[in-house]
Order: sequence, then C-alpha cells, then structure tokens
Amino acid sequence: MNFELIDNFMQVGVMLVAAVADIIFWFRQKDRIYIILALEHGCFMMGTLYYVLYLFIRGDVPQIFYVAEISWISSYLFLHTYQIVRRDGEKSRFAPVPAVCAAVIFIVAMRSEIFGPAILSTGAFAVTVGAITYIAVFHMQYGDDIRLTDVWPLICVILQLVLYISSHFFNDYTKFNLYFLIDFVLTFSVAGLLPCTVSEVKKHDVH
Repeated sequence: MNFELIDNFMQVGVMLVAAVADIIFWFRQKDRIYIILALEHGCFMMGTLYYVLYLFIRGDVPQIFYVAEISWISSYLFLHTYQIVRRDGEKSRFAPVPAVCAAVIFIVAMRSEIFGPAILSTGAFAVTVGAITYIAVFHMQYGDDIRLTDVWPLICVILQLVLYISSHFFNDYTKFNLYFLIDFVLTFSVAGLLPCTVSEVKKHDVH
C-alpha cells in the first residue's frame, strides 16, 4: 500500500483519539483549555481526513485543497488561542528577540510556499505561526517560570515547517522515508499537547 495513505490515516486516528480525550478531560475538569485543544486536534484531523480521502478515492494528491488548508490553519489559530488562555492575565509587550524569531519563522513559512503559490492561505499560516513563535519565545525569555506548554507549541511549529521543507527533497511517497518520520514526530507532538496540559493543570491549577 502507498505509505502516504498509511501515514495520513495514522495521523487522522491519532488526532481523533486526542480530540476525544480532550473532550473527556473537559467533562471531568470543566476547564475551557480542553475545548480549545479539542478544536485544535479536530481541525488538524479534518484537514488531513479531507486530504487522505481524496488521495484514497482519486489515487492522486489534490492540486487545490482549500478545505484542508483552512482546517490546518484553523488548527494553528486554536493553538495560538491555547497559548493566550494558558497565560491568561499575563501581559506581553514588544521585545526584540521574540520579534526576530517570529520574523524568521514568518519568512521561512512564506519562502517554503507551504500551500503552493496561494499567497492568501500561505500568508495566513505564516502570520499565525509567527504569532505563536512570538508568544512562545516571549514567555520563555520573560516569564516567571518556563512551562512546557510555552515550549511545546514552538516545537510543533518548527516540526511543521521542517516537514514542508523536507517535502521538496522527496518525489517518491510510496515508501517510508525521512519525510514520514518527521510527520510521525509532528503528529505525536501535536497530540502531546494534551498530556503537557494535564500535567500543568495539576501543578498550577490555572483556569
């Protein structure tokens, strides 16, 4: 079987499990952060589901896939919302180091043409991951305590960019290669936001 199908079906399954687990934790703890995580994981899953179903049914990669793009961008928008809620009440300001890091991520996202020549969707993604980077680096530099939930979103952004950049170096997606290894790591990193959050909530009890 085409390994790209295996990879994407695996990602859909992992994200589905993560989203269901998020909802279970929300029912138990009534903390809105888990709803945000459920939306983040759910959007990630829906984008991949559209992509893999098209690939499975048509046997070819979709050339225009705005449905998947919007879902993936929404996933990272919810990840940015997650950052803001986790640091609710803490103000941020302009700082040079986070700004430079955000600018680098923005430029890399734009130059890599993640969503092809579509400037609008690529630009929306670049702005979103740039904002995630700024908030993450800011709290890592100026926060009273560096939390895993500050670092983890930045790891997800970097892995996502590395995945897209690595795709330029592979033509055969029928067999396992470095691209799929990176995608596996990304998938479980995104899902890993849940255990990171559960651990933090137990330690800090922030609502």
